[in-house]
This record gives sequence, C-alpha cells and structure tokens, in this order.
Amino acid sequence: MLAAAISLMIIAWEGSPILNQVRNLVLDGSAYLYMPIHWVETIFTIEKDYLELQQSHIKAQIELNKSRTMYLENQRLRKMLGFKDEKRFKVIPANVLSDVGSYSMISLTVDQGSADGVKLLSGVVDAEAQLVGKVVSVAPNTALIQLISDKNFRVSVREMRSRDVGILSFTLKSGYIIQDVPKNAEVIAGDSVVTSGFSDIFPEHIFVGWVSEISPVVEDYVKSVRVDLATDFNRLEEVFILMQHD
Repeated sequence: MLAAAISLMIIAWEGSPILNQVRNLVLDGSAYLYMPIHWVETIFTIEKDYLELQQSHIKAQIELNKSRTMYLENQRLRKMLGFKDEKRFKVIPANVLSDVGSYSMISLTVDQGSADGVKLLSGVVDAEAQLVGKVVSVAPNTALIQLISDKNFRVSVREMRSRDVGILSFTLKSGYIIQDVPKNAEVIAGDSVVTSGFSDIFPEHIFVGWVSEISPVVEDYVKSVRVDLATDFNRLEEVFILMQHD
C-alpha cells in the first residue's frame, strides 16, 4: 500500500521541480550506496579472471615446453639419420600501399623493394603467418605481390591430417580447389591445409585454410577438395615477406 501511495504521488507530481530534486537526490544516493558493492564485485571478478588466466598460462606453458622438446628431439633424430637442415628464412615487414584488382592479376603494392632486400618470387604471409601470395615485381622502394586469390596463382599444399599433397588454385566455378587428390585420401571437412614445402618460394607449414567440401570422385581415381582461405584480404594493412637465408 505504501508503494502504491508513493507511485500515485509521483504520477500526480510529475514535472514538479520538487519531485525532480527528490528524484536526483535518490539517484545520487543510490549511486553512492552502489559504489562499495560494485567495488567488491570488481575485486572478486578480477580475482576469478586472474585465476582462469593463470591456469590457461600454465597449460599453454606446458604445451610450449612439450613442443620445444619434440622439436629438439626431431632435430636430433634428423641429424642422426643424415637429413639436411631445414631452410631458414628472415622476415621483412611491409605496409600495404594499395590493392590492384584487374582481369590480368589480383595483387597488392607494398612499401619495401630491392633497396630493402626484397627479391622476386619471395613468399608473403600476414601477421598470423597465413599465406598471402608471392612477390612478382620489384622496384627500388616498392614491390608487387600476386595474391593467392588470383586465378593464375598455384601453390603446393598438404592436408595436415591425411598428409595428402595437391596443387591449390582458384576457379571461377568452384572457388579455391585442391585438384587431383587421390580418391582414397581420407580428407574431411574442417581439416587444416598448409604449404607442403615442395617449393623454393614457400617454406613448409604456412597455414592456408580449411577443407570445406570434398567433390565426388572424378574418372574413378581422383577427386577435388574445396578450401576456405584463412587470410582476410579486405583487412590487410601489413604483410611479411619471407627471404631465404643464403
């Protein structure tokens, strides 16, 4: 009944200066009363977030240590078996100056050129080490990069789970396709696709994208695999040019 009476008074006095003053006082008082409560809630929230981050950090550190151990073991075994050392690359960062889309070639222009050590047919990746393309023209202070989305671009790739290898290219009809994959290849949607390393341009294990669809078998012995690229070309502001060490 008290609440109903107060509500009726507020309705009757709506627009009154006294009611506005009372409302402002109540709101200010409520804000001051809520501040300690909010402060305590923030402390508990920060502590909870800290504990979760601490656990995530420990798990990530364990995985990192495991990866380091496996890498060192792999290098030791390769040396024992007489394998050659893997190719090493240095990275040249470059800002994107402009994008060029034409019938002849889809490309980017960047602000690094021969004066900075850039060479023809150098591989290019984005900030997440995902495949962007390759250098096809070099001037003293700029370079032209052919994108993987260009219809004439070809790259040898490997499906990570099945380890099958094929050539990735773009077609207007089907999009990005790995062609001539053996029909018995155990490729499924969602599998990761990386560069195979069968090239002097791109080192092994550069991430390309994910398998999105597998076509029916063609001519009873091969099939094609559709791939969704990982790189977002509409948001590229900087790229990284891979230069092989001599």
